[in-house]
Amino acid sequence: LEDAPPIDPAPRPSPRPPAAARPRRLSVTEIKRLIRDPYAIYAKHVLRLRPLDPLVQAPDALLRGIVIHEILEHFIKDSVLDSALLTRENFLKRAHALLDQHVAWPTARKLWLARLERIAEDFLGAELARRADGGPVAFEAAMKLVLNPLDFTIVGRADRIDFNSRGALRIIDYKTGAPPTESQQSKFDKQLLIEAAMAEQGGIEGLDPTGVAAAIFIGMGGSYKEV
Repeated sequence: LEDAPPIDPAPRPSPRPPAAARPRRLSVTEIKRLIRDPYAIYAKHVLRLRPLDPLVQAPDALLRGIVIHEILEHFIKDSVLDSALLTRENFLKRAHALLDQHVAWPTARKLWLARLERIAEDFLGAELARRADGGPVAFEAAMKLVLNPLDFTIVGRADRIDFNSRGALRIIDYKTGAPPTESQQSKFDKQLLIEAAMAEQGGIEGLDPTGVAAAIFIGMGGSYKEV
């Protein structure tokens, strides 16, 4: 019973699909996955495996991200023409309305609204500082860049694009969890760095190639944070 014969471990999967089967197009958010977990890219784009949706929907992180992005987009759009709308009352009023519309779980609505109440002052203070140096020109901006001669396309969608007072771009991405640190960005989470490079090469739909002054992750989780 105590005898434990050695068993060789199974070899690590090392798929090498032919070049013709490899993806010719990835999104900027998939570059992180390509660096950290290339097997996931193989499963999705070569094997074309898709996870099944759960039988019972729950108020998960994906839904929270979608709803909070929509709250921020609507609130900032409303205030572009009238900066007097940049108040805590208007922000929470918009949040309350959209949470009621999109989130069917009362407990989740209250918890998510409480998080937004906690960071509202910090968010509005930072937003007013940004408005003093330009303002938004695009939301959910489509991005696309063809890399020649690689025959490879990178696509993406920027949450928000600002022009600053000197005519340079400021790219903003909202995160409902913790935003990636500078170290994580330098090693694998290169989403905003790639978007900045795409913008400077004319990759933003409707905008000419323009210098990028800043690329900022805005964390809207348990506390307000910019990286």
